[in-house]
Amino acid sequence: MNYSSQIMTTALTGTPGVGKTTVAKYLREKGYKVLDLNTFIDEKGLRGKRDELRQSDEIDISNLRNQISKTSGHDIIEGHLSHHLDLSPVIVLRCSPKELRKRMASKDWPQRKIEENIQAEILDVILIESLEYTEDVYEIDTTKMDPEEVSEAVIEIMNNKVDNYSIGQVDWSDEF
Repeated sequence: MNYSSQIMTTALTGTPGVGKTTVAKYLREKGYKVLDLNTFIDEKGLRGKRDELRQSDEIDISNLRNQISKTSGHDIIEGHLSHHLDLSPVIVLRCSPKELRKRMASKDWPQRKIEENIQAEILDVILIESLEYTEDVYEIDTTKMDPEEVSEAVIEIMNNKVDNYSIGQVDWSDEF
């Protein structure tokens, strides 16, 4: 593993269903220290009020940042909120809305939740939010890649081989 040039912790983010958790598993197998943000939130009791309509929990981002700042030794923080944590670089995993719909449906997600996440992916919500925190943002289109290939792309970005992952290369407007 060659990531000695990496100074900061990398955020691995994206719309739910794009493959973050699966890719994180591969990165752990390669020896990277990956923090699962959802597990961290649960362990620290950071979930707030439940929004039953959206089937999601409120998270106080300021409190989450404060708690994360007390941890160290992670190469990557994986989760759909990790881009809010002032990490660099931010790697946004992307997926075609058609494929994303299939992935979420196979997990028996409620239709309302599927539609909300498809819209977020089409509208580049996580990419735009990421750019509010740093310019050091890269995209990987996971649609036709297996998790091993995606993990290799993440490693390339962490090693500053970023030419193939600049923002703006992923566009789902044709599918909309």
